[in-house]
Amino acid sequence: MLVVIFTDLDGTLLNHHDYSYEAALPALKRIKEAAIPLIIATSKTRSEVEFLQRKIGIIDPFIVENGGGIFIPKSSRLKNIDSGEKQGEYTLIRLGKSYEDIRALFGEIASRFEIKGFGDMTITEIAALLGLSEMEAERAKHREFTEPFLANNNDDISSIEKQAHSIGLQVAKGGRLYHLIDGRMDKGAAVRKVIEFYRDNFKPAMLASIGIGDSENDLPMLEQVDIPVMIPNPHGRHHHFSLPRLVRAKEPGSLGWNNALESILNRIYQNTSLQK
Repeated sequence: MLVVIFTDLDGTLLNHHDYSYEAALPALKRIKEAAIPLIIATSKTRSEVEFLQRKIGIIDPFIVENGGGIFIPKSSRLKNIDSGEKQGEYTLIRLGKSYEDIRALFGEIASRFEIKGFGDMTITEIAALLGLSEMEAERAKHREFTEPFLANNNDDISSIEKQAHSIGLQVAKGGRLYHLIDGRMDKGAAVRKVIEFYRDNFKPAMLASIGIGDSENDLPMLEQVDIPVMIPNPHGRHHHFSLPRLVRAKEPGSLGWNNALESILNRIYQNTSLQK
């Protein structure tokens, strides 16, 4: 059986406050040794994911900016991809509007509401807002598909969502920020497409998919996988999602990620052998 893991980053594989994944190292080591694809599915940018992949030592496909794009490296195990754009070492499956289009539409909304997007912030402001170094903030600001933003009055969010919907967009809520995204895209649509790629590439092997997230914008991803995992927030509380076979991790952040995933893989190993 081929196992494929999809994971969010902030508050999930990465701790909420310090962005550390140290507690997840045992499970990460096991995943690499078993050649299990670890597909990052995040609101972060391509630059941020590439940097993290190099640190972890993985070369699998990844999903950025809440499903705006899927990047498939030439060196990954996925080979038979007929669609997409060639971008250097990647095949890009573009699911969302360009950043330039999103920013233009963001301007229409900003004319009515007090909101501030990454495109309006300096690297120093983003670093202070998210607790990042300036180099990390620069990678976060390098957007291609979506616009993270802050609302001066959170009571406006419902009205902002309505206006976004009227111009073909939607608002996704992450752990720290809101994100203005193409109305046709979300993490679920991207995850579904990646699962299809793996099924097409590895026929007739059975495929078991695991998805791990911690916030509302992870729900579309969790709905697409065989085994959804919800990580609690830093205070130990879970979102009240009701999904078949939902696993609720006991600990927040990377420790909960590690322990939940180790337990799931143990169950899978007891029932079948993982094929590399």
